[in-house]
Formats: sequence, C-alpha cells, structure tokens
Amino acid sequence: MRYIVFLMILLAVAVIYAVTRVLNTRKRKKGNPPKNNVIPLDAHRKFRKTADEQPCSSCKKKNGKLIFYAQDDGSVAGLCKDCQAKAKKRDMLPL
Repeated sequence: MRYIVFLMILLAVAVIYAVTRVLNTRKRKKGNPPKNNVIPLDAHRKFRKTADEQPCSSCKKKNGKLIFYAQDDGSVAGLCKDCQAKAKKRDMLPL
C-alpha cells in the first residue's frame, strides 16, 4: 500500500514538472525572449551615427578616427592623422 501511494506522488510530481516545462518552452517560442541586461555591441554600433564624430583637439576638424595622446599636464588630446606630427614633435605618449 505504501508503495502505491509513493508511486502516485512520484507520478504526480513528474506530470506537474512536464506540464510546466512544456508551458515555458511555448512562451519562449512565441517571441518573449528571457529578459537580459546585456546589450549586444553589434546592435549598438549599428545605431551609432557617424555624425557624432569628435573634432580633433588641435585643428578642430572632424576627420573621422582620432588617436588619443597624453599631454604634459596629464590631460588627454584626441588628434587626427594630420596632427600626429605635432604629437611626435612634442613627445606625447599615445594611449
């Protein structure tokens, strides 16, 4: 008698587990991905606009990529490719 009661309880637990597992997989397939705080960088890069380019610290032109250097006073200067010669003359350290 005890074995039958034990088997009935075990069977009930297995059925409840199977039903909840099926319901959870159906919810995920409907398009409700699990909420996540991680932002993919690829999506962030796609939304970033090119109009937000930073100006060069020396000539103030928006020439695209900047290379950052440490100045003598400890501040950071972002210089374009045209102004790199100035950084080399002043022995600025690239970051």
